[in-house]
Amino acid sequence: MNLTINNVSKNFKNKKALNYINLELTTGVYGILGANGSGKTTLMRILASVMKPSSGKILFNGKDIALMDHEYRDLIGYLPQHVGLYKNFTAEKFLKYIASLKGLSKKEANEKVNEVMSLVGLLDHRKEKVGKFSGGMKRRVGIAQALLNNPKILIVDEPTAGLDPKERIRFRNLVSKISADRIVLLSTHIVSDIEFIAKEVLILKEGQLIKKETPQKLLQGIENKVWSISVEEKDISYFQEHYQVGNIMRDQDKFELRIVSDSKPYKNAENVVPNLEDLYLFYFEEVAI
Repeated sequence: MNLTINNVSKNFKNKKALNYINLELTTGVYGILGANGSGKTTLMRILASVMKPSSGKILFNGKDIALMDHEYRDLIGYLPQHVGLYKNFTAEKFLKYIASLKGLSKKEANEKVNEVMSLVGLLDHRKEKVGKFSGGMKRRVGIAQALLNNPKILIVDEPTAGLDPKERIRFRNLVSKISADRIVLLSTHIVSDIEFIAKEVLILKEGQLIKKETPQKLLQGIENKVWSISVEEKDISYFQEHYQVGNIMRDQDKFELRIVSDSKPYKNAENVVPNLEDLYLFYFEEVAI
C-alpha cells in the first residue's frame, strides 16, 4: 500500500499554506509535527479529500485520487481537530447514523458499531448521550466514527489536544494497535503523542516539509546541541533572553536549565541526551507541550 504526495501546494489568497510537498507513505504511523500555522491541518484536509490542492497530485497505489473519487473516500477514516457531534444522540445512535452515511447496511452497521465501541472502550457508555461526555470520551467517539468503514488510510488531526495524560496514553496505544495494516497520519504539536509510536516524523514549517526521518535519526541530528547547566536564580532571565530554554528545575539553592544551543552556553554546561521536545524547540523556537 502506497500513498504518494507529488508536488502538492495550497494557496489561500496571498498566503501559501503548503509549498510543493513531496512524500511517499506506506503502512505504519507517521507523526506530522509542526507549530500552529505550519500547514498540518491543510495537508490533513487535502489527504482526506475534504480540500483540493492548488497544484500537484496525490496517488494511491499509483492512481490519482481525484479520478478515484468515492473509491478513494471509501478508503479514508478522518478525525478532524473539531468533531461535530449531535449532543442529544447516544454514542450508539450517533455511530449508527454515521455508519449509514458511510453506506453500511443495517447488519454491517450493528456489527461494526459494536466492534469500534469495544475497541475505544465505549461499550459501557453506549446508551449515554454524547453531550454529557468528557473531552476524552468525545475524542473516543470521534476515532470510533473514523474506524467504521475499516479505513486503509486513517487521518487524525490534533487528536489529543486538551486531553488529560491518561486519555492521551489510551489514544496512543489505540493508534499503535490499529496501525498494522493501515497508513496512519497523526498531526500534532504535542511531541509525546508521537515519540514512541511513529515510524517516521514529518516536520512541517511554514508550509514546507523540512524533515522526514525516524525519531532516532532526527534526534541524532541534534546530538551535542542540548545542554544542562546549573545557575543561580538571578541568572535565569539572561539565559532565557539569549538561549532556547526548554526546562527550568529547582535543585536546592540552584536551578537546572535545559538549553538547546549549537554552542556551549556556559562554562559548566554539560551535554545531555536529546528528546523530541528538544527537537521541537530546535526547529520551532518555542516550547513543546
